[in-house]
Amino acid sequence: MFETHNNMLAFKNGRIVTPFKEIPKGTILVEGQKIVAFGPNDIIKIPPLAKIFDISNKIICPGFIDIHVHGAGGKDFSDASPESIKKIISFHINHGTALFLPTILSLPTPLLAKTLDQLPKAWAKTDFLSSFLGIHLEGPFLNPSQRGVHKLQHLCKPSIETMQAFLEHSANTIKMVTLAPELPHCAELIQWLSNQNIVASLGHSDASYLQTKKAFRKGLHHITHIFNTMKGLHHREPGALGATLNNNRISTDIIVDGYHVHPAAVQLLWRQKGVENIILITDASPVCGLSKGNYTFWNTQIQFDGKKALTRESKNLAGSVVTLDRAVKNFKRITKCSIAEAIQLITFNPAALLNLQNRKGQIRRGHDADLVIMDEDFSISMVVINGTIMHTQDK
Repeated sequence: MFETHNNMLAFKNGRIVTPFKEIPKGTILVEGQKIVAFGPNDIIKIPPLAKIFDISNKIICPGFIDIHVHGAGGKDFSDASPESIKKIISFHINHGTALFLPTILSLPTPLLAKTLDQLPKAWAKTDFLSSFLGIHLEGPFLNPSQRGVHKLQHLCKPSIETMQAFLEHSANTIKMVTLAPELPHCAELIQWLSNQNIVASLGHSDASYLQTKKAFRKGLHHITHIFNTMKGLHHREPGALGATLNNNRISTDIIVDGYHVHPAAVQLLWRQKGVENIILITDASPVCGLSKGNYTFWNTQIQFDGKKALTRESKNLAGSVVTLDRAVKNFKRITKCSIAEAIQLITFNPAALLNLQNRKGQIRRGHDADLVIMDEDFSISMVVINGTIMHTQDK
């Protein structure tokens, strides 16, 4: 059946969640970087030289994917150094995140260009190259009135030429851009991004209902951290929120940390959008993983009480300190969704948004071997990235 077994891993007796079907007691075979077989224990024969892991009473599912994450442990991806990348990834891997879309805040244009140039190169110097899915550019084409922690002086007008320069600096690794579609010339930029197969996502926006619908027609099909830094729902002006909730073709991500969005709003989103159109994110800031105290990140003074990070001046939320295992656990508790549905929101859905569903985000023969082994309460035991074990509970 298999030509070689020297680099084969066998995970047996696990509850496999693909996430589209479940196998109560199953085995997954990994050879090299790929899943080569999976199924019930009595069907999958383990080759004699395979390294066997008995994962009885554990769930095995695809590796978690975070499409909106800034940092952890006092480090930010915009540092664009191998040391910072290693620290951030090492922290989040412990919480099940196997694949990353590192997210960069608005910066002065020369610094942003330099960061975009250096980040992919720095990532390549780490042991985590397989975890890099590209870059999420959060800004600088944002509405000043909804800028959050983004500095006003770092924002700029939407421009295809500016975006093209950013893309070239990144060596074509930008895969997602958060922007405010109501800004002048943003419609043309959205259409250009769509033609480049880059996800254009509405965020930090004051767009009206009609402006949002126009953006959808131009190719915008995702919403960044819904409910936050956007116009709220009003019965006479439904805004971007109303346009999103009223369109079953638009996906959205959400921060479920207990502070950014009320549980009732989480339930509303679940009932309205369903399992196919929701992605859980962390929006984790450099404060994530630190002890409570006062910090300065993003040229902003931040107070961290151990649960949430607030800007010292305005008392606004400054990113999140949630991890993806906690976010999905919170979502499951609030919505009462199934564990398979919860897993889909952090595996297949983000992979599909990035057009990676043919090799990422699900357990399937021939797919990349990105796996998480955990308990039912999302306590992580092991993380496998591209066939390599990157984290075990006893490390």
